[in-house]
Amino acid sequence: MKVVAIASYKGGVGKTTLTANIGTAIARLGRRVLLVDLDPQANLTFSFYRPEVWRADLADQRRTIKAWFETWRPDTLPPPLAGYVTTPPDAALAVAPGGGRLDLLASHLSLGDVEMDLTARLGGAQAHRSTRHYFDVYQRLSTGLASFDMHAYDLVLIDCPPHFGVVTRAAIAACDHVLVPARPDLLSTLGIEHLLGKLGRFVWEYNRVAELQSGLHPEVKQLDPRVLGVVLMMVQYYRGRPTSFLRRHIDQIADLGVPVFAAMIRSSNRAFAGSADAQLPAVLSTDTPYDVVRELVDLVEEFLRRIGASGLGSGGLGAWHGDV
Repeated sequence: MKVVAIASYKGGVGKTTLTANIGTAIARLGRRVLLVDLDPQANLTFSFYRPEVWRADLADQRRTIKAWFETWRPDTLPPPLAGYVTTPPDAALAVAPGGGRLDLLASHLSLGDVEMDLTARLGGAQAHRSTRHYFDVYQRLSTGLASFDMHAYDLVLIDCPPHFGVVTRAAIAACDHVLVPARPDLLSTLGIEHLLGKLGRFVWEYNRVAELQSGLHPEVKQLDPRVLGVVLMMVQYYRGRPTSFLRRHIDQIADLGVPVFAAMIRSSNRAFAGSADAQLPAVLSTDTPYDVVRELVDLVEEFLRRIGASGLGSGGLGAWHGDV
């Protein structure tokens, strides 16, 4: 089971679009995929469920990641995460012909309360200086994912909040890889640089605390998440290439020393604006323009190569091109 955190320090960069489309595309190839929505805005959740269904079937029934976090008690194991997993019906129907599976741990609009509770447990604003409950907080999500059978899922994608708070750090502590969506503009470039700095600092801090407390916490492993790269979203094209203005920012992102995906996703209101209403990501929609589907499929192929799972479906993706 490979775990990928999809993180950005800036909202509005296509983070949820990226998560939903990669996850459903890989599930369509016949793989078992779990999406985890850790963003209080719950955009990933609402990509698969209408608000009224979410409220009645998930929020009111306490089948959200927030409800799971709230079950934690000192010195007791939380209930298995499997009891909070849901299967979006429309997406499940779309991926079923290939034998795949797509599940979701839904978010909640009050998930921010969990962030405050976890911060308080760490010791407040100076949380990084307190070690008493350090691993209890930062390993919660990792512990939850470990409660699944090891063969339950091939891939877990975690949609993180657009900041580097406690919940995002818990996702980093649970992941093998980090994927960074961005727009090719100045603010995104600054956000990537800041995110990478925060990521490096947290990994160093976590591993340092683990080393100092190895006697008390011998079960804690050192963190070594690998940055898969930056995926450029909402790219504007002119004559088949990103505009000259955008190419300057693309070069600036490459200069940060982080890998940049060759596959980029163009800006397309037709493909993405109505996807939430359809409860089906653009990559699976028959209304999505061919150019956008091709870019999404190219992105999935590159993603699979980067996580060392290219054998998952190069042939299936090639056939996909012919289907569109």
